[in-house]
Formats: sequence, C-alpha cells, structure tokens
Amino acid sequence: MGLFRRKREPFLTASPDAPVPGMSDLHETAVAAVPAPSDVTVTSTVPPEPGAAPAPTVPFSFTIADAFSITGRGTVVTGTVDAGTVHRDDCVDLVRDGRPYRTGVGVAGIETKRKRVDEASGGTVGLLLKDVPRDAVERGDVIRAAA
Repeated sequence: MGLFRRKREPFLTASPDAPVPGMSDLHETAVAAVPAPSDVTVTSTVPPEPGAAPAPTVPFSFTIADAFSITGRGTVVTGTVDAGTVHRDDCVDLVRDGRPYRTGVGVAGIETKRKRVDEASGGTVGLLLKDVPRDAVERGDVIRAAA
C-alpha cells in the first residue's frame, strides 16, 4: 500500500504576496510599450441609421476544393466561400484561369456543417449544382455570381 504514492508538494513554496523574481522588470517593460492615450486614434463603427442607404454588397466568390457526383441529383462541389453570399436557386458562373467557361449554372442546394441551409456566407460549404457533369469542374476552379 503506497509503493507508488507520492507526497504532494505545492507548486509555489513562497507566500502568495511575495514578488516573483524577474516579473517586476517584465511589468515595467509592458507598461512602457503601451502607447499614451494621446497617441491612440479611436474609431467606432456606428450602426447605420434607419432609412440610410444599405452597405455595398460584395459579389459571391467560392473556391472549389473537391467535387463529386450524386446520381439523380447533380454535382456537389465543396470548398470555401471567399466573399459574398449565395442563396439556393441562384445562378452562378464557373470560372477557370480567370475566364468563365460555364455560365448560368443553378445552385439546387446548399449544405454547411452537415445541415441544409437556404444561404451561406463564409466558411466551408457544399453546393449542389444542376446540369453540371463531374468532369466539368476541377479543384481550384472558382464559382462566382452570375454576371
């Protein structure tokens, strides 16, 4: 009994109020690094007033990471939404090397985190594309909002 039992020792052997060696120098250095209030420029983001013009929207952009086909449904592409928002039933363009190679493609469904959603903006997303064969999309292609 007790062959492997060890006596518990506290982590700090000094009193809690005793200064830790070397910490006072660090504190003075950190305080000196903080700018004086006159050096700081304060900016605030104020919510728009009711009736004000809406903020400009960013066009949708999506980079394809992988693609696979679901028989009877269409082609699913997964990747990251780089900018903007996509909605179900939106028309999008497939872009390769900066040039659209397939236009007017419909988004039949959107899935994120294994849940079907009506819109997606940001993060990893799966898009179900109508009437696009699996061979037509590659990793690195971009899906953009229809022009």
